[in-house]
Amino acid sequence: MFELSRKFPLALILPLIFCSILLWPSVFAQQNKSAGPTKDRSRVARPFNLTAELQSRLQTLESAKQSGDPTLISTASRSVLALGLREMGGIDLMQGSAPAAIDAYRRSSDFENSPATRTDLAVAYLQAGRLAESLSVVTDVLVADPDNGRAWYVQGKIWMTKKRYDDAVTSFSRVLSLQEDQAASYLLGAALLQRKEREQAKTAFRKVLEETGNRSSVHLWLADAYRAANYMDDFAREIRQAGPGAKATARGSSPMDAVMSHAARFGSSFETAKPTRQERPRISQLQVELRTLLASALNDLGTAEARQQQYSLALAHFHEAASWNADVPGLLRNTGIAAGRVPDYPECIRALRPVVAENPQDNVARAMLGTALFATHSYAEAVQVFTPLGDTVLQLHELAYSWAASLVQMNKYAEATALLSKLEQQKLSGETLMLAVQLWSQMGNYEHTVDACHRTLELDPKTLRAHYLAGLALLRLNRSAEAAQEFRDELQLDEGNVDAQYHLAFSLSQQSQNEQAVELWKKVLAAKPDHAEANYELGKELLTEGKAEESLNYLETAVRLKPQFEPAHYQLQSAYRALGRKEDADREARTYRALKAKNRNITLPPPPQPSPGAPSTD
Repeated sequence: MFELSRKFPLALILPLIFCSILLWPSVFAQQNKSAGPTKDRSRVARPFNLTAELQSRLQTLESAKQSGDPTLISTASRSVLALGLREMGGIDLMQGSAPAAIDAYRRSSDFENSPATRTDLAVAYLQAGRLAESLSVVTDVLVADPDNGRAWYVQGKIWMTKKRYDDAVTSFSRVLSLQEDQAASYLLGAALLQRKEREQAKTAFRKVLEETGNRSSVHLWLADAYRAANYMDDFAREIRQAGPGAKATARGSSPMDAVMSHAARFGSSFETAKPTRQERPRISQLQVELRTLLASALNDLGTAEARQQQYSLALAHFHEAASWNADVPGLLRNTGIAAGRVPDYPECIRALRPVVAENPQDNVARAMLGTALFATHSYAEAVQVFTPLGDTVLQLHELAYSWAASLVQMNKYAEATALLSKLEQQKLSGETLMLAVQLWSQMGNYEHTVDACHRTLELDPKTLRAHYLAGLALLRLNRSAEAAQEFRDELQLDEGNVDAQYHLAFSLSQQSQNEQAVELWKKVLAAKPDHAEANYELGKELLTEGKAEESLNYLETAVRLKPQFEPAHYQLQSAYRALGRKEDADREARTYRALKAKNRNITLPPPPQPSPGAPSTD
């Protein structure tokens, strides 16, 4: 008889274990309010601090967290993330990092479809030189909101960059029809000069001078606008009016580039001004605060999603939170638990190892870590992690099973037996009893295996595989007649079970009911021609009956399907020899001897250790 399968049905077991663990309290951790990003805001000097609107959204999030309603938490978190990312993008733009700003604004739009953020995105695209994308975004904003002055201003700058001055004049004129703005007036004048509309440009420039004062720097900026349009007399006049101490823009630079740069120096709300040296430390401090705020809000969002069983989405948000600030309280733990539920067991292990090391009393994290280690076949470490749980694992029966199964894999049968015996004193479901059945069988305690199968059937007489596993154990106990009845009972519940048919045939052959066994094996092979065991047993039986020719195809198939199974080679060489095929027989005999010698060198595990009071299975 071939060896019984020793595989654990992990695909069925692990979801049960993780679901059970999640029933324990305080599974997902929210950010501790005292450690949140709102701490010590007063130390950030204005204007480089969180906006009033963002602080208001943070308060709404705190209220949602107090309510415990995951839907409210999710909505409030998204609101905070949308504005926090927009403000982070603003800092990136201020520091000249357009690609980072683009990423921040695009991510902000994922959480909130805001025209203001999309306009910011258009500015970032423009700063990065991605004019087509900038124009596409800002045009969409203007279609939705034709009175958006800032969007018209950005569109005007795009037209200036593309040297489409007619369109630029239209855009800046529209800005000024909505509100006064010195930068817009300056750029409108520069665009009018490019169209050779000098008098209209001078009107726009007079407005600039009236609003800014007759400052030398403004005259220099006007000088560059005239130079860009090749009005050199006007250029010279503005240079003179700037005064003897004024320094004109170097001739080697592009006059229009200088014009575009000057626009940012009017203090317009439409422009992003570069920070001064004194402002940079405060901006960096605000950036750190925003990173923590974003990580915290993403952690809150992921927690709310996990509580709604959206584990894949939650895990993605936990990972995103770590990219902003991996030190947010509870984040690593949440990541590990969500990873276990996805499932992503290596990630679960990576995240929860340090969590359990830091807080050995965190039984939920310990249970999740141990289960993930069991799932990845790290049985020795799984046992180390499970052991401190002690008898508390008996509260979660599937968890106790995974510990016991890890012990069995390490051949620690005595410890596994003790744990399983405690487990079976609990009121167990049929599913858990069936899990225990496999462990008793693997440890060689076949009497207990049969008993556990029968107890399962008492709970539900229609439990599939209970009769089948009892039959396998009875075969190991050389009780073939009882085994045959178990297989017949299994087939009453599952008539298409070819493995039950095969083992029924085997048990009948053990009772010398060979004719019935042969018919059953043929039935198995009609349904499943590649059933290696049935091919072998049928071939061997036919050879025993002197039907070497008929046996040959079955034995050759068995060898092909399981080339390392030495008895099949022995029987095949006997069939070849009976048919006078000496070379083939000698070849199979050599293969048989080689496999036999190889298997002698294999170190076998210690013999099974039966539970106290159980009969010997030797």
